[in-house]
Amino acid sequence: MKYYFLSTIFLLGFGFSTLKAEDISKKVESLRIEVNSLKVQKEYLRQEFNVLSSKNAKTERQISEFQSANKKLVSTIDSLRNECSTLVANQKTDKSELVNSIDKTNELIQATENVLSSRTVWGACGLAILLMAIIATVFAFFKKIKLGTTSIGDVRKAQEALQAAQTKMQEESVKLDNQLLAIVQKQLDASVSQSNKATGEPDHSLVVKLADEIARIETNLSKMDKSVRGYKQLVQAKDRMINNVRANGYEIISLLGQEYNDGMQFQTRFVPDESLPEGKRIITGMIKMQVNYNGKMIQPAEIVVSQNI
Repeated sequence: MKYYFLSTIFLLGFGFSTLKAEDISKKVESLRIEVNSLKVQKEYLRQEFNVLSSKNAKTERQISEFQSANKKLVSTIDSLRNECSTLVANQKTDKSELVNSIDKTNELIQATENVLSSRTVWGACGLAILLMAIIATVFAFFKKIKLGTTSIGDVRKAQEALQAAQTKMQEESVKLDNQLLAIVQKQLDASVSQSNKATGEPDHSLVVKLADEIARIETNLSKMDKSVRGYKQLVQAKDRMINNVRANGYEIISLLGQEYNDGMQFQTRFVPDESLPEGKRIITGMIKMQVNYNGKMIQPAEIVVSQNI
């Protein structure tokens, strides 16, 4: 009976121990699984931490770059602000100088116009005196013819006197035109200097006036003997003026000597000329030159056409 009791106790103890060992083993296995899970989570968190650290370092670098760029931008803005202030000051100074330059140019233009008027008056007086001399010579010549006392020698002398007077008039005209172009050249130089400082559309009036004078000069030259004193100098001065204004965008177009056709849209004055071949029409005079500025016409031509129709 005692033996049976002890056996029962032993079996119960052994069974309990077996059960406890199994529980412990299960708990150990569960703990091991949890530990492995925690290790995996730890490794994942470590990788995430590394990624975040890398991103943070990159962000810090970008912030540093932005700060550096911002400093440069602030410096550039300050520099631009200083330049703007300097530019405003310079513009005020340039504006003041431009106003003074315009005033001086206006004074120069007025003085030039006065000189031109004076020279024109004196030139007209000289030409008038020569014309009166020619008229007197012609009158005396015809008076002799009327009285019947004119000889071949007198006729020759009268012709020579007329030729000399005509040559003298042409020389005086050429001299005055050379002086006129010299004055206009100075006025153009002053006008160009003023235009270089000014902005906007330039004033074309001076170039248009010059073109009208060149039209008159070219027409006179076409009817003049090349042996007249000052002829070559006047041609050179005229060509030089045309080239000078061309450098500033102007084009003065001469049509002198060209054959006229109905397609030419110019203001035209026709004059008969039986010395031309029948049906021929030639541009023999320029009243106004065609003037272009940067390819755009600012003054149309006005021409004289000799025709035999």
